Amino acid sequence: MNTIKDKFKFFRKFIFETSVIIIGISISFWLNNTKAKAENLRKEIQLIKAVQLNINEIEFYVLDREKKLTAENELMDYLSANWNAINYDSVTNVLLKGGNTKSFHNLFLDYREFHPPISEITSIIEDGSLALISNNEIKLKIISLLDNHLEFLNQNVSSEIALQQEFRIALLKSDNQEIKTILKTSQGELRERFYIEDDFTEKTRAELVAINKLNSGENYLSLKIRQRFFVMHYLEVFKNKLKELKDEVDLELSLRTENT
Repeated sequence: MNTIKDKFKFFRKFIFETSVIIIGISISFWLNNTKAKAENLRKEIQLIKAVQLNINEIEFYVLDREKKLTAENELMDYLSANWNAINYDSVTNVLLKGGNTKSFHNLFLDYREFHPPISEITSIIEDGSLALISNNEIKLKIISLLDNHLEFLNQNVSSEIALQQEFRIALLKSDNQEIKTILKTSQGELRERFYIEDDFTEKTRAELVAINKLNSGENYLSLKIRQRFFVMHYLEVFKNKLKELKDEVDLELSLRTENT
């Protein structure tokens, strides 16, 4: 009897201790799992907030770029429509006061690139952090914004740059003395022209006159206007898609705030 009783006590003790161990492991697992979920949630909210801040930076850049391009478009349209009857004095005055928004240099010698500050969004895609965001709409909109809409926009910007580079080659090979004169410059002159804003009325007017005499100048401007149309189109699409992403991110964060 004692043996049976002892065995029963032993078995009961074994069950109790085993249960305690199992319960302890389960609680530990649950606590670790809860802690991991809380940490992932914290990281997710941080990521979404980082995306929100990056979107605001991109928006500021896009609006500034759009403003410059629109002002330049108006000037290009005027020059194209009045190529054979340009009011040199009036246009020269516009260019002298236009800074880097309306300038002869940006119209005919340089080009407009497009480099929005997307480093934060790009980094969370590259390091896999995007997977922590549970809102699939946000993830899809981020990927679509960069892989599709930004890519389409940059392709058209690149086409405009390629057009401008071809025109520079034409100027490079020109034996026209007027073209040689307007292209000739120095570091000091450029510094004064773009930063000190000395009076370059005569030089600017001479540049307009010389370019106006080139058939390639008019052709270049016409093709640039055509290409710029598509740049503006895809810029508008990119801006709209960015707004959709921003709305989705703002909504997600507001819902998270309500639930905390």
